[in-house]
Amino acid sequence: MFASSAAISQQTTPTAIVFEKQPRWAPELQRQFLTEEVRVIACRSVRDVEERLAGVVRGVVLLDASTAPAECLQFLRREMADPEALPVLIVGTKRIAHLEWSFRELGAAAFFSERIPGHEMASLCRRLWSSQNTARSEKPATSHHQRGSSHP
Repeated sequence: MFASSAAISQQTTPTAIVFEKQPRWAPELQRQFLTEEVRVIACRSVRDVEERLAGVVRGVVLLDASTAPAECLQFLRREMADPEALPVLIVGTKRIAHLEWSFRELGAAAFFSERIPGHEMASLCRRLWSSQNTARSEKPATSHHQRGSSHP
């Protein structure tokens, strides 16, 4: 059975999966990517993030760890065990700045304890998506493994 071209396009569309208790980054990234084909998925729980990861091959995960640092650390520990894991960006407040190295040791691609402008976060997402394109194009042509796929 062949996948529809819409399903394939959805898998390769750059995607930002955002966990935050209060809307900030999801609407900001939607605004930053208005003229680009980018999916921004807002999640209100870490469990929702885990469910939304299935099938995403070109994406980033942005976690606002300021309200649930332990939950975000646990997510990162589980997620980074997967060699196909998407990059995870951590945002928070000065209150969790002391946890930066814990997040980094578990594999966070970036950690921000101070507010950064939306255009800088969007730029970081673009760089990560671009590096995912490069990494995919460097894989051998015989490799058919896709994140979330049940087929080898």
